[in-house]
Amino acid sequence: MGFFSRIFSRQVEAKPSAPIVKLPDDRILRYKITGKNTGTRRRNTRRVLCGSWEAISDVETRTGLLPPFTHELEMPEVTEAQLELMKKLGVPMLDGMYRSDASALIQHALDGVPLFPDRGLPRPILQFLIENKSLSSSWLTLSDLEDLAEDSPELRALIKNCK
Repeated sequence: MGFFSRIFSRQVEAKPSAPIVKLPDDRILRYKITGKNTGTRRRNTRRVLCGSWEAISDVETRTGLLPPFTHELEMPEVTEAQLELMKKLGVPMLDGMYRSDASALIQHALDGVPLFPDRGLPRPILQFLIENKSLSSSWLTLSDLEDLAEDSPELRALIKNCK
């Protein structure tokens, strides 16, 4: 019982892997879009919030700039402090996760609620947040938004309709 027995015994002892979790399909993203100013014809840059379901060409036309366009995804990276806290709390780091996503998952871990909600925020609420220039996490739940909705009757009505 030499080499092979040690290999096979280690495979049996391996811990079960964590459930596979992926980022929600519908997310809010921020792009840095550069084009020509309509009045001066000089290059101009705008930062725009949009939904992940929107075509980049639609987002470019919404800026009011003229082609040729360049666009670049501009999302704040997860900070070192967030990474350390996530490690302490046992929160997994996923590819494509940004600072706001990490904040929401850390808050869920501290509150003792499930880290990953069964479903993401509905599109009407995401669209409302985009129109009001609010970059929010992909992992927020409707109950997380209820605190923000105190100042906005429109958001309260949307949350009520989506429940």
